[in-house]
Amino acid sequence: MTTSGQQAARTWSDPEFAKSWIAGDNQGDLLDMPRRVSAALVAQDRPGTRLVVDVASGPGAFLEVYLDEFPEAHGVWSDASPTMMAEAEQRLARFGDRVEFVIADMTDTGWLPAGVDVITTSRASHHLDRDSLHGYYREAATHLAPGGWLVNLDHIGPGEPWNERLRSARKRFVPPRSGRSSHRHDYPLCSLDDHLSGFAAAGVPDVEVAWRAFVTVLLTGRKPG
Repeated sequence: MTTSGQQAARTWSDPEFAKSWIAGDNQGDLLDMPRRVSAALVAQDRPGTRLVVDVASGPGAFLEVYLDEFPEAHGVWSDASPTMMAEAEQRLARFGDRVEFVIADMTDTGWLPAGVDVITTSRASHHLDRDSLHGYYREAATHLAPGGWLVNLDHIGPGEPWNERLRSARKRFVPPRSGRSSHRHDYPLCSLDDHLSGFAAAGVPDVEVAWRAFVTVLLTGRKPG
């Protein structure tokens, strides 16, 4: 695990913090659309999707959308936080044995099965520096089936003055967080170019920003094949 991965894992493994973050999450409604957009894009290209892995899944909202979209699919939830797993087990209980749970940090991808149709992650990679981000994309892509999809819904660092402009405007539309849910970021958030170059270096050059709101983007990339 990289240093950035270790620091993030320690934060999210704190049960009190994880519960506070879930209770104070202020972007659930905003992010429902991009989750569904990503599933719709995959569905029209890969309607027979059978295996979805959600990395750094948290409470499981992203994986839930995909399991609804693909009724025959098996989903793998993974996260470093046992507290998040307990939340996800409740949220995803209706899917029964279609869901498997794995405790793992997002920078430890060796356990991923081969031939995955879709690998998703959400609001986690912004804890990584550029090298670690590129490493995640590279390792995740090796586990995708030919024609598989790599999806990331996360915050980026657009640079000033646009970072401050966008974050200030967002306050009019997204309520402030409540509780002890703020957390440190040890690195400047990677730019959109950092993400796009990471996809390309991982062998997934067919990538697009399918949705954006303020400093949050949905990156969807299809592996050749």
